[in-house]
Amino acid sequence: MQDFLDKLDDELSSMQPKKENKTPEVVITSVSNKKTDNKNTKTSYSNNNKKTNSNNKKSGWRFYNKDFKSKNTKFEHREKFVSKFPETRFYLPSLRDKHTRYIPIGWNNETGAKNMGMFQYWDDIILADCGVMFADETLPGVDYSIPDVSFLKKYTKNIKGFLITHAHLDHIGALKHIIPALDFPVLYWTKLTLWIVKKGLEEAQILNKCTFVEIDAKKENKTKLGGFTVEFFSINHSIPDSAGLFIESDGGAKFFHTWDFKIDHSPELDQPADIERFKRFGDKWVTMLLSDSTGSIRKWHTTSEKEVWEALDKIVWEHNSWRLIIATFSSWISRVQQLINSAEKFDKTIFLSGRSMVENIAIAKDLGYLKMKKDTMKKMTPKNTEGVPVNKQIIITTGSQWEEFSALTRMAGGLHNSIEIIEWDTIVFSSSVVPGNDRSVVWVINKLIKLGATVITKDTLDVHTWGHAFVEEQKEMIRLVRPKYFTPIYGDTYFRSLHAETAMQEGIPKDNILSLDNGNIVDFTPEGRVFRSKITVPLQDIIIDGNGMWTANSHVITARHKMKEAWVIVVNYRVDKKTRAILGHIRLETRGLVYIDEVRTVHRDILRKVKMIYENTIKDIPDIEEKELLKIVKTDLEKYMFYRLDREPMIIPMITEV
Repeated sequence: MQDFLDKLDDELSSMQPKKENKTPEVVITSVSNKKTDNKNTKTSYSNNNKKTNSNNKKSGWRFYNKDFKSKNTKFEHREKFVSKFPETRFYLPSLRDKHTRYIPIGWNNETGAKNMGMFQYWDDIILADCGVMFADETLPGVDYSIPDVSFLKKYTKNIKGFLITHAHLDHIGALKHIIPALDFPVLYWTKLTLWIVKKGLEEAQILNKCTFVEIDAKKENKTKLGGFTVEFFSINHSIPDSAGLFIESDGGAKFFHTWDFKIDHSPELDQPADIERFKRFGDKWVTMLLSDSTGSIRKWHTTSEKEVWEALDKIVWEHNSWRLIIATFSSWISRVQQLINSAEKFDKTIFLSGRSMVENIAIAKDLGYLKMKKDTMKKMTPKNTEGVPVNKQIIITTGSQWEEFSALTRMAGGLHNSIEIIEWDTIVFSSSVVPGNDRSVVWVINKLIKLGATVITKDTLDVHTWGHAFVEEQKEMIRLVRPKYFTPIYGDTYFRSLHAETAMQEGIPKDNILSLDNGNIVDFTPEGRVFRSKITVPLQDIIIDGNGMWTANSHVITARHKMKEAWVIVVNYRVDKKTRAILGHIRLETRGLVYIDEVRTVHRDILRKVKMIYENTIKDIPDIEEKELLKIVKTDLEKYMFYRLDREPMIIPMITEV
């Protein structure tokens, strides 16, 4: 019988690679940072002697790396940054002549998390996005989980490009872990996304090893990546510079990938939805439409940003007697611009609270996405608020989702160093609650109300709109693109099944709807037929836990669940090395097991029992190995605790020889 320690030992052994894998030093030798025209542009760099050939048309594509080099050009691994995926023996099945392959690596079976996909033609591979999913109660103590790219490590020379659509963490958060594991493929993205991601890569000390290509998705653009031609196009979402992808293989397969999208005809910062461009893509006989399913449970259309601004503008105008605090996502830059407009209109000052809010707004301002007068916006500090009447203050803060250390959560708990919530403050939640955060957000709201604040949410006023298409927008996209095959992406089975029903209502045959799980392999013939392989990629849930990268089925996670439910008993025997006799008192520690009124009697009974188990076992089997002895102690004490207290704690017996 294996116990906890045996399983942990086995797990650790299986995670050790047979040979030491060291990331090679990469030095970029030739990079242009000038805009290109219709001529071919070749960019080479010494990353296993790989080369990128880009045939760019009608757009400004910009190549970066020297602009972003840190002072220390030599890569130094930092312990808090990990990129060591487990070994796998899996190989992709052979791809038939002129067939094109699609594999979802993340984004299905989870809502808005770990977004990542793969396209393959011959030996050429392109990847799209790689996000994180923050841990919930099913992963106690874990920071977040990321897509599993273990199977791709043997194909790094085949990766022709990594396409990034927008700067939300569920699309970019895993980059610092994944791109080193894949030998630093060239990254393609829009300007705002590039600069937001830059800081995280710099902190991980891998920025100087990366090569970036900046794309203007608003313009017609094409680039050749191996056996693929890729075009980015602008899409409306909750962060500027978001893009969708049109991917065409040399085998004739054409994929229209919406990514996160909505159809907004009056956005704040971006251009209105480019309906005519979507139609032109549809005229190319799209093989498969991959479309965002997040809003599948919501009928009609999303609220326009224009309507949200009207509601917020009215709130800013009406609240003239006390302070106004707006909680929103730090990436919702258009919302900040709306509040800037209102603040300048009514002679108020905006103060930013929260690290990510300050950093993202600074980037957006520097890049020209935000426009404001000189003194309209300041960082939230006691010094900056001096002399500004409270009724002239608008505080924009993070924490709309009850992030544990966010600014709003600290305000609600009375722990913020600059802001104390008092009576007559008005807090506006200009956000939607991410599924799973409901109880935590309600906790924050309750705390704020108890402190005397007035709370406004989107349930009472139109102070927020979703960044994901509702049903009528999903229908409109299907009508514009007119695909042969349809794949609902993002979210669990329920969301995607609703989206599939919508597609059938729009005339897509049921047999042409591909409801895929992560790891499914789908191949398309040059004639447009589809084959679903019986083979699936063996993807694991990869977790980041402090300084380590492991799998979610680790026995450590199982042990944490057990400790959470039944707590711990630690028994430490101090014994004579020769005679194996117990010396002195047995040390006993329990955590979360017994209540104060039963501590004395229960501890006494446990000590009596573990002493009896040890002595009887040594008497019956004098030469028993220590490992087997501890197993017997653990098993017998488990049975006794169930009989004595009807509880099942984790039991950790130890022997110290003297």
